[in-house]
Parts: sequence; C-alpha cells; structure tokens
Amino acid sequence: MKNKQKLALLPLMVAAAFACADDQNAQEEGGLETVTVRADTKKVHAARSYSIASDGDLRDRVNLGLLGRANAFTAPITVVNYDEKVLENNASRTLVDTIAKTDASVMQFGGESNTLQGLYVRGLQLDAKQFSINGLPGLYSYWHTPTANVASAQLIKGASSSTTGMDPEGATGSSVNIETKKASDEGNRKIGLGWFGKSRPQASFDFGQRFGANKEWGVHFAGKYRHGNTPRHGYKEDNQEFGLNADYRGEKLRVSYDFMYNHRNTEGSRARFQDMQNYAFAFPKAPDGKINLVPSWQEQTTRTVTNMATFEYDTDWNMQLSGGIGYMESKYEGGFTQLRMVNPATGQYSAAAATPWDIRSRTTSGTLKARGEFDTGPVVHNWAASFDYVSRSRDHKSGPLNFGDPLRGHTIYAPDFSGLAPRISSATRQTVDMKQTTPSIAVSDTLGFNNNTIRLTFGGRYQWVKQDDYRTGDKNSKKRFGPMLAASWVPSPDFVVYGNYMEDLEPGEVDEEGNASKPRVSKQIELGVRKNWGDIVTSANIYQITRPGYWRGNTTRNTDYARLKAASLAMAGQEQGKERYRGLELNAYANLLNKTLRPSIGMSFIRSDLIDFPKWDDMLVARGHQVTSPKFIAKAGVEWDTPFAKGLTLNANVQHYGKSYQDAERKYQLPSYTLVDVGARYKTKLGGNTLTVGTAVENLFNKNYWQIQRGRFDRSFAVVGMPRTYWLKAELEF
Repeated sequence: MKNKQKLALLPLMVAAAFACADDQNAQEEGGLETVTVRADTKKVHAARSYSIASDGDLRDRVNLGLLGRANAFTAPITVVNYDEKVLENNASRTLVDTIAKTDASVMQFGGESNTLQGLYVRGLQLDAKQFSINGLPGLYSYWHTPTANVASAQLIKGASSSTTGMDPEGATGSSVNIETKKASDEGNRKIGLGWFGKSRPQASFDFGQRFGANKEWGVHFAGKYRHGNTPRHGYKEDNQEFGLNADYRGEKLRVSYDFMYNHRNTEGSRARFQDMQNYAFAFPKAPDGKINLVPSWQEQTTRTVTNMATFEYDTDWNMQLSGGIGYMESKYEGGFTQLRMVNPATGQYSAAAATPWDIRSRTTSGTLKARGEFDTGPVVHNWAASFDYVSRSRDHKSGPLNFGDPLRGHTIYAPDFSGLAPRISSATRQTVDMKQTTPSIAVSDTLGFNNNTIRLTFGGRYQWVKQDDYRTGDKNSKKRFGPMLAASWVPSPDFVVYGNYMEDLEPGEVDEEGNASKPRVSKQIELGVRKNWGDIVTSANIYQITRPGYWRGNTTRNTDYARLKAASLAMAGQEQGKERYRGLELNAYANLLNKTLRPSIGMSFIRSDLIDFPKWDDMLVARGHQVTSPKFIAKAGVEWDTPFAKGLTLNANVQHYGKSYQDAERKYQLPSYTLVDVGARYKTKLGGNTLTVGTAVENLFNKNYWQIQRGRFDRSFAVVGMPRTYWLKAELEF
C-alpha cells in the first residue's frame, strides 16, 4: 500500500509545481553557447550556468551531480557523452552496446545475450541498476538498458559516491547519467520501422509538442516494440519500451515529470559458464555464435516501471535550487541453468539443474541541491550543497530445481536438446529480503583564480549506510566522510589540464556475529589533458584506482582463511589486501574534409593487480592479475559523407580486446578478438518530410569469441558472443 501511495503522490507533486509556475518567457535554445566555461574576464554566474534545460544539443554538457551541469571538455573529470544521434545511427537495441562500441576503457556485459546488463569501466563493474536518470541515482532500469527515451548518456569516469552519493549495493570507478527526451521547440514527429536478424521486426515512434505563448509547456512520448528470433538458434526476444515526459520551462522555474516502462522477455538466453577461475585447464575455442548452449524453453522476463519528477528554480540571490524524487519498481521471473566445462579437448560440457527465480526490487531516490556564486576579492567561488537519498528493497525467492543434468555428454559445438521437456516449478523459498538505505550530505566549493583559468575544487560527502535484513533480523548502520579534490588549468577554451582525487563507497559485509564492517573505500587518482586543435580533438589521461578486498569466509578448513581465523587473524567480511588498477587512455576524434570525414580512435592500457587478495575459495593470492580484464583495448570508427551521392554516409567500427586471464594466478589465458561492423545511412527529402534509411552488418567476419564477465572476488564467467547480425531500418520525420 505504501508503494502505491508513493506512485500516486508523484503526479500530484508535479501538478502542484505546474500550477505555481510563472507564465514567463522560456526561450532557452540560444543559451547553450553562453554556458560554456571560458577563460576570460567575465564571470559565469552559477545560477545561470547550470540552469539550461536538457532539450537542446547535449553533446557538450554533462550532469556531474554535486558539481552541477558542466562543459564536458573543461570538466575536471573524464566524461564521454553519447547523444541521441549516436543511438539512432547505431540502431541501438541496448544502451550498453553503444557505449562499449566506441570507448576503449569500456567493455559491456549482458547486452543482447543476457538478462542483466551493464558495463566494465576501467576493469570495474557498473550495473544498469546503478545508472542515474536526470540526476537521480538508481531509477533508470534494474535489468535491461532501454534506449527509446534516451536523449543522452553520460559516462563519468570518476567515483560516483563523490558526485551523486553511494549506491545501496555499491559501485566503484564510474557512473552513467541518462537524460530523457523532451519536446523540442519545433516539435517531434517521427515514426520508424526496422528489421533485425534473424527475424525481429521493430516499430518505433517519437512525438513531442510544445504549447503556450512562449512554448513553456511540453509533452513528449516515445516507444519501441521489437519481437522475433535473434541470429542465435532458439533465442527469441520480445522487447517493449515506452517513455513519457511532461515539462514546464519558465524564466525561473523548470519542472519535469517522467514515466518510463520497459519489458523484455527472452527464450533461450543466459547461456553462461560459471567460475572459470576454478578450472585446471584453459577454455576451448568458442563455438559458432549461432549455437545456443541452453534449450529454447529457458525463459526469463524482466519489467521495470519508473515515475519521477525534477525541478530547477533560479532565485533572486545568485543561487539556484534543484532537486527531484522518484520511485522504480522492477521484477524478474524465470529460471536458468549454470553451465560447466567438462573436457576442453572436445568441448564437452554439462549443465547444473535450473533454478526458478522471482526477484523484485523497489528503489526510492531523491535529491535536493543548492548552487551559487560569490566573490572574495579576485577569487570566484562556485559553491554547492546537496542532500541525496537512495533506498532499495530487494525481495528474492527461488524454488526447487527444474531438471537434473540433461546436457551431460554434449559438446559446445553440437548440443542436442531434442527429447528434453521443461519441468517448471515455482519460486517460493525466500533467499533475500533486505532493505539498504544510503542518505548523504555533500558540499563543494570551486575556486576560480587568475580570471578563472585556474580552478580548484574542494568538497566532501558525509555518507550513512543502513542495512535491514528482514530474514535474519539484523540491522546495521555505518557512516563515513569521503573527501573530493579536483583541479584544472584552463588557459583557453581549447586546452585543459586536470586532475582529481575521489573516493567510492561500498557496503561493508556482515560477519558471523551479525556485525557490519565499515563501508569499503575505493580511491581514485587521475591526471589528464585535452586539446582542441580545430578539426581534431585529442585527450590523454592516467589513473590509479585501489579497491580493498575482503574475506568471503565460507570455509572451515584447508584454506588460508580457515588457518588465519584459527589464529584470530581473519573474519568473514573483514578487509584483506587490495586490487589495484593503473591505466593510460589515449583518444582522438576529428572532423575533416569540410566536415565530411569523421574518424575516431581510442586505446586503453590497464594493469589490474591483486595484492594479498582473498579469492572466492578463501585462498590468498600474493601477487596476481584480476580476471577477465584485458591489458589492452583499442577501438576505432569512421563516418564518411560521400561526395558521389548526396545524403549517403558510410561508416565502419572496429573493436579489439586483448588477451585476458581466466584465473588470478595467470595460468590460463583467454584469447584476444576483434570485431568489425560496417554500415550505411541515406538521408533524403520527401516533400517537406525527411526520410532516413540505415543498414549495417555487425560482426562482419562472424568472429567466434567468448564474451568474458567478472563476478565478485576473482570469479570469472563467459558467454558466447553474438554472431554476424544484419539490420535495416527506416525513419520518417514529418
């Protein structure tokens, strides 16, 4: 009943905010250039700099949470922005696929091949449920990464605990913020039809309209529906996405309400090999991506619904107030098996009995911020204060095993599921019933010296972590202050040198006596430089991230943990050792030949060391390498507006992932692989309307590869990469 009350209150809050809005001029479109941070004598007032609504060109502006909206180029944090055009041109089925396709520090997991989707950024995992939307953490989506209502996606390579507050389940090293679509001044009227291999038709729409004397009111809604067979045998999907936005843009007040819905059903998905780190052999060559390693009746369904409202208000005292509140409810139903490799020489594998699951999650997120500016002599202060709150309830149920071991004796190169019949059971056994709450208070001050060419940011966040385990009755509460430091030198708008120190927090573990340890603290140090040469932009940065390890504590004998515990030197949940990531990132993109040729290239070098680190099996590794983390990743892309056919654009993209290890001791390597995509796009006028037709071939050379994933501690997993995929789509704007 309480959850229904929360959902009902949101529209009332929005309606009340709309009712009190002033009927004033809302023309903000021409203000985008004025908010770019410039190294001149004019001071940029905070109340105006950070108040531009997100309904224009979003490529250069990002939402940095506590630090407000900023220019991505001059920000003291590494940020990559993906606007709506990138998503459209890639015909993105999932957001994580698009982000991972171009950024060399990123790998995606899940994507089209799995239910749970997310990213590895600089070797560290970030789940979809940890993404923010319009500055509110944890409300984007719990499982799937939909794209229908995404206006931009901002990948922020820095500690999310510093900028937006700690996620209830913890995240390290990065964050993603989604900006939703809003109605443009000209209106939005677009319909689309697409076809994706093997046989998945897709219909899409995108409509928006502004009203009022000054177009201060706006309504926008967008959606996608895709259904059919993927290129993998026996793997089907049914995907539904919908987003609704209503907003008001006054001179001082801006209010927005968003409703988002996504539903995805898959049959024959989530064929994943478990715990490769335990094998005493290297994995065999990957099979053809068309081969399915699980039967088609292995079914999973996810559903997420979000309601949220945000506001910004420019006061008369050189200060802006902003905030928002939202609620997300997610559900997963299905069952899946765990695959195990038996004989690497032949590719023989087996499957453990499948387990049914019913997983529900409810997330409430809110924020209230104040930003402003004042001077102390020649020094300009841009200050900020915020209160952030995220609460997530998790209710997990499982059930009896659905079948024995039907895949024994089969190989990954020719599995045979004929004669197998599903045995469906219900998920009724409670496994998780927990609520985690992470309120926090944060402050920051950015000092501008020498006409704002030298900027120093000092700040910090006081974080509370509360955990209520309703199954065991345990209640724990911890708190910690985390500092944030950043500096940048911006002698001109085309050049910046920056550095930062930031910390991330993750919930501590509960020991055998029911006591929670303090939040685990990860630390990041980064130095970077960006230069705009005119037609070419280059960037380079180095970083180090350290993250503490901790004992799992599930063994009683014949392990390092058991030995040290007997000597009172170890306890479950206690910190032990660390994992350390040191990396170099190089990126360049250009706009050449009168802006008709747009190449880009990026390279990432990373060393991920384990130092006195406890593994999943409660053994210590003195010096090791974190599993499934390639030392080298390179990505390149190009778009060419052809001179011989007006409106025709050709494109190509290459992703190379270097070798990685399936075990921390570096005994067994996983091979490198390279993926190539090619495509074309044709844009023309039909009367007063615009028709865009696009097509592409993904994984052009049909490369067989293992897409690697990482779990907690040193756990490593693998799924078979998707095969060659064709798609074709047409969109009409009218």
